[in-house]
Amino acid sequence: MSCESLSNVTCKILAPLSQAFSACVYERWSYGGVVFLTVPPVLSLALLLVYCEEVYYILRKADSKDLRNSLLWILGTFPGLMIIGTVAIFIPRGVVYLSFIYGIFVAYAVYKYYYLIIVFAGGTKSFVDKSAHNDVPLNNIPCCCLVCLPKIKNSERVTNTAKWLILQNVIFTPFFGALGVLLKADSKLYSLEGISASVYLSVLNGAATLVCMYGFKMMHQMTKSIHGMEEVHAIKGKTMCIQLLMVITGFEGMIFNVLAQLDVFPCTPPLNFLSRRRAIYNYAVVIQVFFLGILARYHFRRKDDIQRQAILNDSLTITPGENNAVFTAVDAFVEKKRSYSGTASAASAQPSSGNSSDQSNANIVAIRNDASQTYQGTSSSV
Repeated sequence: MSCESLSNVTCKILAPLSQAFSACVYERWSYGGVVFLTVPPVLSLALLLVYCEEVYYILRKADSKDLRNSLLWILGTFPGLMIIGTVAIFIPRGVVYLSFIYGIFVAYAVYKYYYLIIVFAGGTKSFVDKSAHNDVPLNNIPCCCLVCLPKIKNSERVTNTAKWLILQNVIFTPFFGALGVLLKADSKLYSLEGISASVYLSVLNGAATLVCMYGFKMMHQMTKSIHGMEEVHAIKGKTMCIQLLMVITGFEGMIFNVLAQLDVFPCTPPLNFLSRRRAIYNYAVVIQVFFLGILARYHFRRKDDIQRQAILNDSLTITPGENNAVFTAVDAFVEKKRSYSGTASAASAQPSSGNSSDQSNANIVAIRNDASQTYQGTSSSV
């Protein structure tokens, strides 16, 4: 069926096949259609090359497995999302299924970012201890108008509450996506009469996104009270990138569904099928995520993050990070042990001992080994 004959069809239930869709786009939009289909692959390739450089730099510089894995997954979400979205542009019949796949990518990236904040602080207990002295306001976005909400002190209970406000989105995003796939397979996701099921799903997903953003805002309020965290790790910029990603992939879908319900997007070739709202939204996601990926590179691929807050160098000395940032759990442990060892050695040292320097170095080597073992245990329990 040609694009001209499709113009007599009011609105198709199924989107066209990839060859028919590409031909219809070119026939209807001429060179504009060529640009329409060329821009997403070019941007996806460009962001993929940027990510390859980020992978090379992080693998070469990072010495922490937890930090390395979190950064690689978060930064990989942007090119991964763009590639999946680009495939959905050329195969509009599979846009709902592919959107479900990149929804899982985003959900896991949200979890990895929460985990990354805890890693920067040295663990959950260390995070609570370092941020318990400051008040945490509860009138954050989207509850910024509720000035009656009190300020509270951070505690393990408050941190766990913020954690579950974030992780509920990790659970509900794949759930709503899977439900959408089932409804699409049964041809009940979109309808010409009444309110489509996709509108209800997008509203629920948008609500889960807002709750997650509120949890991240609480985490940011607690994190910025830790001395040195904002200066060294730029938590504000990182949180902004993750929140924008959630808005694009979670909240904007609700806006596009409501606009489609109001017949803002006419059912005309080449977008004369019921899932056209999802196809248009998917194209907007691809373009926005490209610029967000460039912004994320600036905030996540940072020397201070990758080299940690304090470094044990080859000369067996501790070099504090820039801006006098707080030490991580391993660094604090080593510093405490060295201080104790140094005090004990000074009390028992004799002026005539010629091998005191060798003994001190041997003690520090033992401390480093002990610290590494302790950190492995701490990291696995975060």
